Amino acid sequence: MKLHIGLSYIPQGNTKYQKYSDALCKAGEVIGHEVISSDLSAHPEFITEIDGILFTGGADVEPGLFGKPELRSECEDLDPRRDSIEFEFAKKADELQLPIFGICRGLQLLNVHYGGTLITDLQISGKPSHKKLDGIDRRHDVHLEPGKLIKKISRVSDGNVTSAHHQAIDELASGMTVSAKSSEDGVIEAIEWNDQSSKPYFLAVQWHPERMEFDEPLSGALFESFIWEVAAQKMLGQRMKK
Repeated sequence: MKLHIGLSYIPQGNTKYQKYSDALCKAGEVIGHEVISSDLSAHPEFITEIDGILFTGGADVEPGLFGKPELRSECEDLDPRRDSIEFEFAKKADELQLPIFGICRGLQLLNVHYGGTLITDLQISGKPSHKKLDGIDRRHDVHLEPGKLIKKISRVSDGNVTSAHHQAIDELASGMTVSAKSSEDGVIEAIEWNDQSSKPYFLAVQWHPERMEFDEPLSGALFESFIWEVAAQKMLGQRMKK
């Protein structure tokens, strides 16, 4: 089956974003589906054609969007245009019942979209930094909560991931549940719907699985699960049209 995945935003000329497409294609190969991906920020008209959407990492979310405009000075690389574009994609994804996968900023933006808030700077809030160190992603341990989707996908209770962020979830959005936390400081590292049975597939992680080795349990398995669910939903939709 051919699957079309929308990437919420790809900064022009930034080659590291190719890693998202590469991981999606690899997952498709493992499962047996052909996966193509498109930059929705460049082609917003594709939103009605895609089978699933991946919200990518990047700049901080404007704090005024979650009720903390006075903390704008604690943020880095704000991009109001990107915020506007991606919030519209999140709204359309809900309307179209699309499977969703969020990574880093993607997790943060989706939490805000559904009504949650963010910690604007981890160090200022008294927590250790999760930013890159000398230009290299940090590695740290995470603990997966029992019974959650991500634990079933990865088949591990604890793992090591790569991070590059200075913000994190503060108040969790209504309807969401925390499925993983940083073992060191309790920072929320993964969220999913509290009731997965009544909604389309949703998983968002704070780390960067696309920048890890694909065979790590908290990397490739996440992309495979997303592609598997996208394919299942597309197949069900095709059958219902017959």
